[in-house]
Parts: sequence; structure tokens; C-alpha cells
Amino acid sequence: MGDIAIDFAIRYQIGAARGIRSVLSAMDVQSDEFFASFGQTINDLILRHRKDLDRKRRVVSFPGAHRAPSPSKTSHPKSQPKARWVDGTPEYSFYICGLRKLFPKARFIHIVRDVPSVVRSMLNFHRIAGNRLVANEEEAYGYWLRAVSACLKAEQAYGPRVVLRLRYSELVDSPETAMRSVLKFVGEHYVTASLKPLQERINSSKVPADFKIGDPETNSALVERATQLSTEMIETPQPSEASPAAAEEMEAAFYERVRYVATVDSEYHRAKEIIARLQKEHAQQQASYHAELQRVQKEHAQQQASYHAELRMLQAERQRHERSISELTDRLRKQLWDTRRLSRLLDDAENAAARLRSSRRWKLANPGTAIQAKLFPGKMSLGYGHLEKVVAAYSQWRASRPEVANIDDEINALQFPDIPRVAPTEPENETIDPPNCDTATCAD
Repeated sequence: MGDIAIDFAIRYQIGAARGIRSVLSAMDVQSDEFFASFGQTINDLILRHRKDLDRKRRVVSFPGAHRAPSPSKTSHPKSQPKARWVDGTPEYSFYICGLRKLFPKARFIHIVRDVPSVVRSMLNFHRIAGNRLVANEEEAYGYWLRAVSACLKAEQAYGPRVVLRLRYSELVDSPETAMRSVLKFVGEHYVTASLKPLQERINSSKVPADFKIGDPETNSALVERATQLSTEMIETPQPSEASPAAAEEMEAAFYERVRYVATVDSEYHRAKEIIARLQKEHAQQQASYHAELQRVQKEHAQQQASYHAELRMLQAERQRHERSISELTDRLRKQLWDTRRLSRLLDDAENAAARLRSSRRWKLANPGTAIQAKLFPGKMSLGYGHLEKVVAAYSQWRASRPEVANIDDEINALQFPDIPRVAPTEPENETIDPPNCDTATCAD
């Protein structure tokens, strides 16, 4: 019936939205009258069908409940039909404002129980109902905290004439005192028969004696807030007067809920439109991203192909340069070897010319030159004409090129990784025999 109150509020707003053009506004139907009329119809409907409920209870037992006593023992005489009905639903904690609009004369009884006991009961609710009321301890603590906070707000808003706080321990320990206070609160006389429903629990969770709570996964801050509120609520009495400010807060919260429910369909469709638009934009962006990715991949492939072609060209050019360097190195080495060979030949020629000049036969054949050589030791005597000129020219050339002395080192330095480091074959020493000179004389 809490949801019905919200639906009626939505319908009243629709029926009064256009002033004189709306039926409710044109007929000056106020919201309080609108709610109360439907609430009276609900009340009459329930009272009118009470006999049907009694009839079914005689033949059917509710799951988890005991068969109701015979109506003849508990019902009033036909001259005094029952005029009250009670609905105990925990969810009504969140709809007290709307229920008061439907039933302006209704009274609300807030049964208070310590939070650990309630949590244990909720966690074992499946033992009687077959389905779980809460999934875990944290959800149980959260539900208790929201429901009790809503009831405490109603106590503050409407005062003790509308909301009665009743401790669960009083129902267990002092049932007569508890029932007297309840009946006085609703304006009824106390009778002993009113204690019979308290003799056995109905729809009570069968909590095992060894069942414990204290799940480490539960939010400790939530448990602390619930425990603190439970202690304060049990130790302190409810407010003695109604608070108009708190009532306005509940009224505002009710109509905020009405606004939410009234717009949930339109908001849902608007959300669907937004989702569809975002999905379309996302698809367009995805297509754009894929196209851009393909373009970048194509450019990358072209650059890669260009880089590979350029790399192959550079590698070919490098190979040509290496072959050219190798060829030049071979030619240079060959020239160095030829230079070394020629240098050694000319060294041998110089030595041969020196031996000729000092030989006995040459001195006998050239007595004047021999005498001149003795008279002028520092002056080189001319020997065999052209040979002496060649030796003199070679001496000058060799003096102007001192690197010839290190030619072997230069040859060894001209070694590359792709050229085997092999010692060059030394050319055979060559000697130049002077003309008209036998070997024995020259040796001399």
C-alpha cells in the first residue's frame, strides 16, 4: 500500500495539472480528500472481506504459521463486529508519510529490537520463507539502519499520538504491560484474550543457538553506526511532542519519491535515447578510428617499403665501396711489394757497384781513379759510368723517402677483415753482375 500512495499522488498531480481544465482542480478536490477517499475504500474493502479470511483460516494453514483459533472463541458477537485491522510489514517503515495520507486516523507501532538480534533473524529468514531476505551481514545492517532511521524520523515528525515506540523485550518479558500500552494507544480496552497471539511466535526465524555473526567482510563503520543507534534508541525515550520541521522533511521526501517514480519512465526512455545516441557516436568514432588506423598502417607500410628499398640500395653501394676498397688495397699492396722488390734490387745494385769499385781488377783497369780515391777519400769515384749514375739517383730518391724503410709495416697494415692476413711471399734476391767481371773477382 506504500506504492499505492505514491501512485495516487502521481495521478492527483496529473488530474490537477491544468487548473480549470483539469477535473480535480475544476471541482476543487484537495489532495487530502483525494487520498482519504481511496484510503476509506481500502478500509471498507478489507473489513467487508474479513469473513472470507476467517473462513479460509478454518481450512488452510499459512506456511510456517499455526492454524488460527476458531472464530467463535476470539471474534466479537455479531452485534459488535471488528472495526480494526492490522498490517505488519517492515517495508512500511519507508512509507509512513504516504500511508498517513491514505489513512489519516491510522496509528503506527514501532517495535524496537537490538540490531544484533535482528541481523541474526534476517540471516536465517530463509528457514521459514525458503528465500533469503538479505545476502549477507552488511546488507542486513544496512537495511536495519535505513528502516529504523525512517521510523525515528516519523516519531519525531508526528509525535507519540501517532507513532508508539514499543520495545521487543517488553513483548517477551512483560506481555500484559506491553499489550495494555498498545491498546491504550489505539483507543481500545484491554482484554485477556489479546495475549493469546503472543503465546507462540508466527513467522519467526528459527535461529540456531550456536549461530554467530561477525563477518570480517562487513563494513565496520556501518556496524558501529547501527550499534550506536540501537543503544541510543533502547536507552532514550521517544520525543514527547511532534516536530513540524521533521514533518515537512518527510513530506518533501515523499514528494521527491513521487517525482522520481513519475519521471522514471520518461527518464528511462531518455536514457535509452542517450545510450542509442552514444552508441551511434561510438560506432562512428570506431569507424573513423579504423579508417585512420588503416591509413596510418598503409603509410607505415609504404614507409617501410621505401626504407627497405633505400636500405638495399645503401647496402649495394656499401658492397661496391668495399669491393673498390678491396681492389685498391690489393693494388696498393702489390705496388708496395713491387716497390720493396725494386728497392731491394737497387740496394743490391748499389752494393754490387761498391764491390766493383773496390775490386782488384777494377783498380788495375782504372789506376787513375784508384789513386784519386786514395787521395780524396770523401769523394766518390766514378765506377762503371751509367751504373754509377743509376746508383747515385737511387741514393737521392731513397734519402728523400724515408718511409721506404718502413714499407713492410705499411704492407702489414693493409689488412681488412675480408682479406686473409697472409704473410706475403718474399721475392728472391737478385744480383746484378758487373760487365767483364767473373764471379770470383767480384767476390774478391
